[in-house]
Amino acid sequence: MDTPDGSVVFTGDTQPCQSVIDLARDADMMLCMCWDDQDVMSQSGEATGQCGTTGAAQMAQEAGVKKLVLVHMGPSLSAQEPFYNANLAMQRIYQGDIVFSEELLKIDL
Repeated sequence: MDTPDGSVVFTGDTQPCQSVIDLARDADMMLCMCWDDQDVMSQSGEATGQCGTTGAAQMAQEAGVKKLVLVHMGPSLSAQEPFYNANLAMQRIYQGDIVFSEELLKIDL
């Protein structure tokens, strides 16, 4: 969706894929479904059809997105230590701003 202030891309439940990267190319912001830590999801078999932390970071980096906002996070990712560790792992991949969303969060473009 384009707005006067910039471009925003929303993902639904999807695993990392080229079509999202293409749609998000040079977007100001991408709101990306991110259920859990990517390694945890791969080990548990949850990675099919869903995006995890490093998958979201890779798509945002490849697309050149300026700000990555993680939404629809699962309860284990929202916990203090997994949240901190996930953020560090994502920063190794994605060079833009990362926002872990929460209920009623407002973000200006």
